[in-house]
This record gives sequence, structure tokens and C-alpha cells, in this order.
Amino acid sequence: MKGWKILKPLSLKEEEISENDTPSSVKVKITKALVSLSDVLRYTGEIPVKDVVLGSYGVGVVSDAKSDDTVDTDLKKGNRVYIESYNACNRCFNCINGETDKCSDLLTAGEDYDGFLSDFIDVNREKLYLLPESVSDFDALFIGHISLAVSIVDKLGIEKGEYVSIVGTNNYSLILAQLLMYYQAVPIVLGLKESEIAAAKSAGVYYAFGPDDNWIKEVSSITGGRMTKSVVYFSDETPVVKAFGVASYGANLVYAGVPYKSNPLSFTQAIKKQLNIYCINESAGNTETSINLLANKAVNLSFLKINTAKYDKIPLVFSELATSLEKTGDVTETVIENV
Repeated sequence: MKGWKILKPLSLKEEEISENDTPSSVKVKITKALVSLSDVLRYTGEIPVKDVVLGSYGVGVVSDAKSDDTVDTDLKKGNRVYIESYNACNRCFNCINGETDKCSDLLTAGEDYDGFLSDFIDVNREKLYLLPESVSDFDALFIGHISLAVSIVDKLGIEKGEYVSIVGTNNYSLILAQLLMYYQAVPIVLGLKESEIAAAKSAGVYYAFGPDDNWIKEVSSITGGRMTKSVVYFSDETPVVKAFGVASYGANLVYAGVPYKSNPLSFTQAIKKQLNIYCINESAGNTETSINLLANKAVNLSFLKINTAKYDKIPLVFSELATSLEKTGDVTETVIENV
């Protein structure tokens, strides 16, 4: 087995990966993986990692499923599977007390242990999820994105017909907007990139406003002056105070995604409005729900901004994405094909 390891900032090398030969492990051939902003930040050194295979999202085909009578599973050779990206730390207070589902220091593939930019990988069978025929490998790569959106919806307790402001436009926010519509809520997308505002409109988002619009005026007009009691902030480019501006008194605001820039912040407006602020950067625990949402066509991923590349081009992909991040502040998520 081989994988692309980060040896030091801006340096990748394909190296051998040791096999995990235990009764509960399953060998999976990686067919597709996703290079995301987090991976690029690890590559540039802004998220410190070393000697680990990158890639937090991966799908593949079962190559060898060892027999294990202690685990009830239908896994067979040739099954398509999604690989869960998180492991409990087993050292925090909750883990020690048997509540690994409430782990306060989740370990992430591609950061704390080897990720999925490899040809094969040995995985604990409990981290594998069978994919129905209606869910393609491409769609499955975004199960983590959908799971994050599910976490946000659950945290905010979104109700039918509720207006929800989404500040910042990227693949995460576009998926969340579609999920809100699926649950019959009304997203209001606010962003600085006209191309992604256009993508939101193409995906069926009725209220989407760009950099030239007066966001507070627009949201006030839509909500009859009440503003929105639920706000989700995704963007590092947009001042957080703009998210405070579209929130109603006592609103719930979720700060989500992968921050990589220092964002000057004054809580004056948040305090005056007595906002409840939550931070969500995990998708663990919602994988089965997300697979069902994909199977039921709750989101359409054709509107996402995505590039594709072959496995042997991974060093070039990272070099180009790092340059793009430095020059434009933007990273286009890239699907790596390994078939």
C-alpha cells in the first residue's frame, strides 16, 4: 500500500503504508478521494502535521474483508463503501467514561492519522458504510459536507418556513441551503463571490445576494423587519459583524467550517442583541442520515465548484491549490480519481 505523505510544509512524497492486519480491519481500494481546504492548510503548514497521508474524505471498494464473528456486518469483497473520517481519541473525559460519541478531541483522517490519498487503506469495519446504487462515488465524497449541514440544522432547531441567513458562499453553504429547502425552511444566502451567488440561484435558492447588495436592508425586507433568528457564518472573507447585522434579537448564530484567517471581531453588536453563538466543525455521527439524504436526492451536487485530477498528479494539485490560496484566498475542492 502506498500513499502521499506530508513530510514538511510544501513537500509531499509517495511512501509505503504499513498494513493493519487485525481481525476487525478491512482492506479498501480507494477509488476517489477529495482534496479540501483543510488538506491544503496542512500542506502549507498552517495546520501543523507531519509524516501522515493527507485526505479527509474517501470512498472505495472492499478488497479484502477478513472474517470476524464478533462483528455483525454485510461487508463483502467488491462492496462500494464510504469511509468515516473520524475516530474517538479514547483519552478525553467523555471517552474514558464510555461516551465516545461525545469525544471532545476527535481525531481526523489526514491530520491525526493516515488519510485517503492512497491506493489502498486498512480500515476498521465499523468505519465503513455501504453505499446504495443510487449514490455515486462522486456524491459520496460529500457525505462529510452534508453531515456538517445536518449538525447545523440540528443545533439550530430549524422549523418549517423559517428564514435562515447563510453568510459566506462555498460548497458547504450551497449544500446547507439545499438541505434547508428540503426541510422546507427558507435560506437567504449572502456572499462576496458573484459566481457562487449565481450557483446558489441555479440550485433553487430564491434569496441570494452578492457584494453589491445591502444585506441588512434585503433581509429586513424579506422578514418584515424581524431579521433572522438563525444565522450560519461560513466565510473568512466576510467580516463576522455582517452576520451579526442580519441576526434578530436573541438569535442563534453558528460559526462553521474551516477558519484559516484571523478575522477582527467585536462582540459589541452580538452582546446588544444577546446572540447565542455556537461553533461547529464536525460531521461525526450523521453519516447514515447523510447517505439517506443523498439517496433521496435532497441535495444536487452538480452545482458545486469542483475540479478533478488523477492520483499521480497529487503533488501538482497541491502546489496549484496552495498558490491559489495565497493569491486569491480561494481553494477549489478537487476530486482525485484512482481507478
